[in-house]
Amino acid sequence: MKTALKALTLFLLAVAIWPLTTWAAFVVPEKPAGFVSDFAGMMSTEEISALESKLADFNATTTIEIAVVTIRSLDGDTIENAAQKIFDTWKIGKVKADNGALVLVSLEDRKARIQTGYGLEGALTDIQSSQIINEDITPAFRAEKYYEGLNSAVDDIILAAKGEARFSENGDNLKDSWIMKLLFSNAGWLFIFIPFLILRILAISLGRTKSWWLGGVLGAAGGGVLGLIFGSLIAAIAAIVFLTPIGLLFDYAASKGYEKWKAGGGKGPWLGGGGGFGGFGGGSHSGGGFGGFGGGRSGGGGASGGW
Repeated sequence: MKTALKALTLFLLAVAIWPLTTWAAFVVPEKPAGFVSDFAGMMSTEEISALESKLADFNATTTIEIAVVTIRSLDGDTIENAAQKIFDTWKIGKVKADNGALVLVSLEDRKARIQTGYGLEGALTDIQSSQIINEDITPAFRAEKYYEGLNSAVDDIILAAKGEARFSENGDNLKDSWIMKLLFSNAGWLFIFIPFLILRILAISLGRTKSWWLGGVLGAAGGGVLGLIFGSLIAAIAAIVFLTPIGLLFDYAASKGYEKWKAGGGKGPWLGGGGGFGGFGGGSHSGGGFGGFGGGRSGGGGASGGW
């Protein structure tokens, strides 16, 4: 009898305590008036304004919505659960596109999370989100440089969303590769310009020949060179198989273009017409205004970390 009474008492006590633990869980703040919500007071007014402007400009050109939120405490909840609650309540991202991302920071818990909408999961992967936290947020926050950490994280999220991620899927910084080092060096423009110059010279030369098999030979030769560079016979064979028909088609197109130019009396420079490049014209910029998040969803993708 005493055992049953004790069990009943414990059960009633658990039932009484359960609502209190639920009440203590994280409560989502009201939907904000901007992309940056510094509820924890971690940034100055100027810093918030600069970050807000950057996110508003990015949204105006891409429709992608990135929310930056700082809170004082998780109130005993997990940062993953809090992030999901915010995403579900605020609906970050556009309807159907689900192109939203959330950067959530809890000051007292020393936790951070990047959560992505369904539509950004391919561009901003979990691995990249983890790297952004580890490389941008964690070291800056340990030095109490909160704005610097969040600003760097936002920059890397924007790069990833545009398909220009700074981190690879294995977690390496893409700028550490020899190709990216060359691109980011002072001579990087040569790396981009020279291939176009070579293609132009080839088009002029091949276009003047009557046959177009030479392009296939050059394509095969180029494939062999790539194989030597990578030091792989399989890579060489694959490159030859791929580049040979590409070379044939390139030669064929160049020859046809040259014939058309001659048939027109040879007026204008061969491969030089078209009026040239006249620069970017008529562009205008409008930062727009924050009109509220647009109905995006998240399946819980992203990464968490701390400092």
